[in-house]
Amino acid sequence: MKNQGKTGIKSKGEIKTVAEKNRIVNTIRDTILERDTFLLLGHKDPDTDCIASLVAFALLLNKFNKEVTIYLASAVMAQFSYLLAICKYNGISVVYGKLGSVKSFSSVIILDTPKPDMIARNDEIISLMDDPRICKIEIDHHLAADSEYAGDSGCCLVDEASSTCELIGYLLLKLSYQKERFTKIDFFTRNLALAVLTGIVGDSQMGRYLKTSREKFYYRIFSEIFDQLLVEKTDKNSKNLSSMEAVFDVIQNFSVQEKHCFDGIMALKNTSRSIHYICMDREKSAEFFKTYEVELIINVSKAAADTLAEDCGKLGLVVYYDDPSLSGFVQFRLRRSAKFLHTDLRTVLTGLNIENGGGHPGAIGFRVKKEDIQDIEAYTMDIVKQIEALVEDPAA
Repeated sequence: MKNQGKTGIKSKGEIKTVAEKNRIVNTIRDTILERDTFLLLGHKDPDTDCIASLVAFALLLNKFNKEVTIYLASAVMAQFSYLLAICKYNGISVVYGKLGSVKSFSSVIILDTPKPDMIARNDEIISLMDDPRICKIEIDHHLAADSEYAGDSGCCLVDEASSTCELIGYLLLKLSYQKERFTKIDFFTRNLALAVLTGIVGDSQMGRYLKTSREKFYYRIFSEIFDQLLVEKTDKNSKNLSSMEAVFDVIQNFSVQEKHCFDGIMALKNTSRSIHYICMDREKSAEFFKTYEVELIINVSKAAADTLAEDCGKLGLVVYYDDPSLSGFVQFRLRRSAKFLHTDLRTVLTGLNIENGGGHPGAIGFRVKKEDIQDIEAYTMDIVKQIEALVEDPAA
């Protein structure tokens, strides 16, 4: 199959018809059949859905005896060790930082990444992305106004969903219906069900943060399918994860170090009318980055935003300066509570005229250049007031 070129469409949008979705599924199927070597990419600082979708798609490719490499910019959190163990067990290569001796790829798969500049990459990967001979497939559920396609035209399974893993689950179901072509392939092995279920329950917090009836309907369908598969295919006498509740418990668990970091961040809690928030100034941010790894702080800050939102009943916000060695930005992470579903947080990005950000209805993140902020506490308070005006105004 020839490379079809970039989509030429800036903002991502829903797939309009079932027929179009079927064509995309079949194009992805044909690419898998015709290509031999695949590089899988997610976004920087990958979360549960991103890591789970990387592993799930790698396992799918493994069923076709393809050569698969997952690229990660750095080591992931300990909670996801069981997913990486699945890769090792199935002979799937996971590389960190540099591709090393693995240089040749016929296809790149971009997963759970809102836009190209958020892809975890290095100079080697940038060259691969610019190579027109390499096919780029994209699977993603982020449809924010500033989202942008990274895959080739006709190769983007990008649609409204509770998670990217839900879309992979959809792809698996569609392939399983083509029994005449895949008579010897079992698309629903235990490890594949486990990986898909991890992303589905992790990104939606067991469905608590879903807003629309459509989101809830498809979440229920796919979580029930893969939960049942996991139950059926797990040995009852083993200690392996055997239900979505067990999976959710594992990915929610903190290590001792994470708990210490979380408690330190939460000690900085402030409250406003509709937002509980934490603002770490330069000194406090530097102190945390000196004590903890970057990935740990990023993941714990997301958990802190979740906790703040639930405590408030509406919204939670965490603000901190990036590690000085990485970039010149201040990070903002906003999460809504399970009780505050009337607002799509992506509209906050539009309302604040934020270009460097993205997310999904229940959680967003954005960055502001350090030099644009003179007083971080005053700036955060102003942002809080603006967000409250947006979410509390019925016309917003």
